[in-house]
Amino acid sequence: MNIIALLSLIASISCLFLGVIVYSFNRKSILNKIFLLTALAAFFYSFTTVMMWTATDFTSANFWNKMGTVWPFFVALVATFALVFTENKWIKNKLNYLILFLPALAFWLIDLSTNLINSPPVTEYWGYNDVASGTLVYYGSIIWTMALPVMAFVLCFKYYRKAEDSVQRQRRKHVMVGFAIPIAAFISTNMIARVIDIGIPNLGFIATLFFSVLVGYAVVKYDLFTFDAAIAAENILTTMPDSLILADVNAKILRVNERLVNFTGYTKEELIGKSIAKLCAENQEKTCTIVLDELATKKIIRNRELILQNKSGAKLHTFFSGSIVKSKMGHNVGMVCIIHDISDMKKIEEKLVKTEKLASIGELAGQIGHDLRNPLAGIKNGIYLIKKKGNQLSAAKREEVIGIIEDAIEDSNRIINSLIDYSSELNLQPEQCTPKSLVRHALSNIQVPDHLNIINNATDDVKMFLDAQSMEKVFASILRNAIEASPEKGSIKIQSMLKGQNMDISFTDSGIGIPEGILLKLFAPLVTAKAKGMGMSLAICKRIVESHDGKISVESMVGKGTTFTINLPIKLSRSEFTQIQMFTGVEMKQTTFV
Repeated sequence: MNIIALLSLIASISCLFLGVIVYSFNRKSILNKIFLLTALAAFFYSFTTVMMWTATDFTSANFWNKMGTVWPFFVALVATFALVFTENKWIKNKLNYLILFLPALAFWLIDLSTNLINSPPVTEYWGYNDVASGTLVYYGSIIWTMALPVMAFVLCFKYYRKAEDSVQRQRRKHVMVGFAIPIAAFISTNMIARVIDIGIPNLGFIATLFFSVLVGYAVVKYDLFTFDAAIAAENILTTMPDSLILADVNAKILRVNERLVNFTGYTKEELIGKSIAKLCAENQEKTCTIVLDELATKKIIRNRELILQNKSGAKLHTFFSGSIVKSKMGHNVGMVCIIHDISDMKKIEEKLVKTEKLASIGELAGQIGHDLRNPLAGIKNGIYLIKKKGNQLSAAKREEVIGIIEDAIEDSNRIINSLIDYSSELNLQPEQCTPKSLVRHALSNIQVPDHLNIINNATDDVKMFLDAQSMEKVFASILRNAIEASPEKGSIKIQSMLKGQNMDISFTDSGIGIPEGILLKLFAPLVTAKAKGMGMSLAICKRIVESHDGKISVESMVGKGTTFTINLPIKLSRSEFTQIQMFTGVEMKQTTFV
């Protein structure tokens, strides 16, 4: 065996060895599969050529020449590998494979059964070698055989230019250069030299050794062919800090990650096939059902607070997020759920709440002492006068003293009631009502001075589903504040405006306005601009509004007036209202739903 044949055989064996190694990295990757097939084709084509070169007689040489007619498939595989490696969208259409391999099939059959492409081998100084036929079919095969490798190199070059980081650039550069050397050697020695009748053996086989070395180096140094999106996704699932559930459309668990197993204490076998609701705490089944129904309806939800329960019975505070998975045909086929542990956050919140409560108790105690001191002083002074002077007081004076005591008792009662209203639990009794009816009932409990004009433009056409009694208290508190802020002639205008599935109800007065320093913390307890009062009424209003999943806001300008706006959801069903209570922690009494 001459040196050229030996080097060609060594190069082809190294290429085959590299193909097997690359395939072993990831047997599911289409890229690794195509690389192995290309390496196999290169090895077989090189082996048959080497056997033809080293044949001792014409019959043997001709046999291996015909065996080597598989070369068109090697050329098509080179182009296929380049398309897959460069992530070209053209190759994603499976019909396009026919464009690559039908010509290869045609050239193989022609070369195998005729001498239209390659004539029978003749003896050269390196051994037997096939001869160009010079026919039109031969030149057609030459053009096709040159076009595909050149196209493969151009694709790799463009792909290399698009690299976004240094490692990616190095991977693509080694493949591109590895392609360039054997392609250049193959085209120049096996095609151009044959066309112009220069006697040179096909050095493309030897050049594959450079390809093997370059790609092998990239595999070791830059993890070429070892990265796969599926493997990366699997690593993400197993290492992600949050728990993951894959379930079918009926919320039956199909797969979980290790984090969920460690988090709940259940094994994978105990979870797979069970409903997601199995993980919910005993008193959270309804909430879990509502969340899963919402996921099925909205297709995606984020950060719904759920209390789960681990295998030992301990409660786990979590944020639940999920999305519906669709098939290519657009059908719902399952759901992906992420469970984020917020137990530590809850502990921190509880500590903060305790700290805030202690601070509030201290502040509240000081405010109560301050506010109760005045009415208690009035009671004490009144009783002192009655004890000291007794019958010496005139009837009119006695009535005045008793009036002072009664006012002081009324002020004390007001302070105590404010504290009770703010600290007691809300027991909502939802019913259908309208914004206009709520304003009308609130006004019936308020004495409006003659110098103020009340304009009730709230709608009576839109029915809302809420606790009318508590919302009337909110409206009444806002109206009282507006009246107290309007000592001169003016008006209070109430309007409503529909905004999607919500209703805005605004109260605008023409009063003195609220100073900016107080406005920023107006809804906090113990904040007030009045000479008398604890500043609890607006804090209570905010709590009631938020218990209905609503919002309250204020805009004011000193000397110009103030506008309070309440945003409330409308058209709530019983289940929707129940869901609000569960997420806000507000109790709801059993009542008749209209």
